[in-house]
Amino acid sequence: MNIKLAAALLAAGLVLAACAAQTTEVSAPEIAYGQDLCETCGMLIDQPQLAAASIDTAGQAHKFDEIGDMILFHAEHPTIQPKAWFVHDYETEAWLRAEDAYFVYHPNHLTTMGHGLLAFATESAAQAWAADLPAEVLSFDEARAAMATMVHANH
Repeated sequence: MNIKLAAALLAAGLVLAACAAQTTEVSAPEIAYGQDLCETCGMLIDQPQLAAASIDTAGQAHKFDEIGDMILFHAEHPTIQPKAWFVHDYETEAWLRAEDAYFVYHPNHLTTMGHGLLAFATESAAQAWAADLPAEVLSFDEARAAMATMVHANH
């Protein structure tokens, strides 16, 4: 009977160890709107629908007043590698993983720092906003490339 108990305890321990070894999903950081400062420009983060954040590979949160500032920060600090990128859905203000979002880019759309990027949870919502501006709908990689092009054009 002791062998059966020991085997059961060993099996339970292995199951718990396997569960503990799994990586946990990274969550968006809390932003204290009207209090936290953008890490790129130093302005107050006060518009949730425009705010963005990243978590680097060391687990440090980086908070931004808009998507363009987040992209610029990581382009200017290549040693700070993002583990996760987060943006808010422009319509609902819900956090989204940037890789899953659809972006509307219009250089004349007024965002906090004038980068002109808005994020949406669905492609149809992004297409509707883009049609009204008119503007382009981009993936996150395309939005990052658009920001890089804009930075190089201004230098």
